[in-house]
Amino acid sequence: MTPAGKIVIDLYHDSGTVSGVQIASNRPEAIAQVLIGKTPDQVLETVPLLFTLCGNAQAYAALLACRAALGIATEPELDSARDLLVQLETLREHAWRILLDWPVFIGLAQDKKALASLLKFDALFKRHLFRHAEAFKLDSCLNVDTDRLMQLIDDLEALIDTSIFNGRLVEFQALTGEAQLQNWLRQSNALPASLLNHLYGRNWAAVGQNNVACLPEFEEEVLSRGLQRQDLSTFSRMPHWQGRCFETTLLNRQLSQPLIADMRGRYGNGLIVRTLARLLEVALTPSQLRRLLMQITDLSVLPLSGAINESVGLAQVQAARGLLIHRLQLKQGRVHDYRIIAPTEWNFHPEGVVAQGLKQLQAENLNDLQRQAELYINAVDPCVQYALHLTDSRNEIENHA
Repeated sequence: MTPAGKIVIDLYHDSGTVSGVQIASNRPEAIAQVLIGKTPDQVLETVPLLFTLCGNAQAYAALLACRAALGIATEPELDSARDLLVQLETLREHAWRILLDWPVFIGLAQDKKALASLLKFDALFKRHLFRHAEAFKLDSCLNVDTDRLMQLIDDLEALIDTSIFNGRLVEFQALTGEAQLQNWLRQSNALPASLLNHLYGRNWAAVGQNNVACLPEFEEEVLSRGLQRQDLSTFSRMPHWQGRCFETTLLNRQLSQPLIADMRGRYGNGLIVRTLARLLEVALTPSQLRRLLMQITDLSVLPLSGAINESVGLAQVQAARGLLIHRLQLKQGRVHDYRIIAPTEWNFHPEGVVAQGLKQLQAENLNDLQRQAELYINAVDPCVQYALHLTDSRNEIENHA
């Protein structure tokens, strides 16, 4: 696997108030260059080896881009099955963060048994969806065991209900406003309730609230024309759209949920809204998996990828952490250029949503400031390791005097 690199975040503060933020990434710019000179089939063999996180989303984006560049017709049934795998991966990534990170923030023990159980589902779903479990190849074939897949979705939902919601998943799914949420919190001793009560108790619900907007959805042709006007090398590292930074996180996908709409009216895009968006995505995904399973036999469902021309392919996939874009150009049947724009590049842009959110932090002491920063970074969620450094601005000025 190609090394993923790291994000370094320097947070400067003065008496508990953030005075500046610098974000730098040493993520390899040349990951996609590994694919130069390869055939589409070789690309699809290589991409899963390059990415350990969001591997299904990366493989699917690569497949859609290759298919578009080759002018291959859409495959509605297969793409519904592939979308199901990406949704499954999204649920796993969010549940992993909840079970692994949230207990640490509030001094509870991690549920490592549930973490281990989550890992088994990907291979099982692939085995019962595709022949030879090969989902992301140009010649993939369906081999669907509907009954077994329905049982797997039921098992997954039961695991989420038990390990995260402590048996009260259905009640959480029905929440539409803050009053209902607070009633649910009073009656629940589940891990999310403990974290949310912690945020309320510390008056941290609006932590990180800022004015960075969510990235709009792109039609293929609009995105294609926009990219043609960009320096692709710069855009891949520090993307912006029409001169603005945007965020592309799981919050984008949950904006229409009644609970999120109500909470945003009070807390904007602050910490509690992001926390609830992650919980809602986990809570609602099993129903989406069932819908996608039914769509595998519904030919009216179409994918979102299309060809730009006979040699350039562009793909958009909603990965766990936001919009993932792959763009490739073929010459004489081999990759001439390949670009990957991951959600991390949008969200951890030096002027992006993480930088702007961290600039809003205020705390009474250094420990609280660091915990606020860690909670906020975790809520946006980089797909790589990060290092957070807090520096007293006054000492910094003295050292440079």
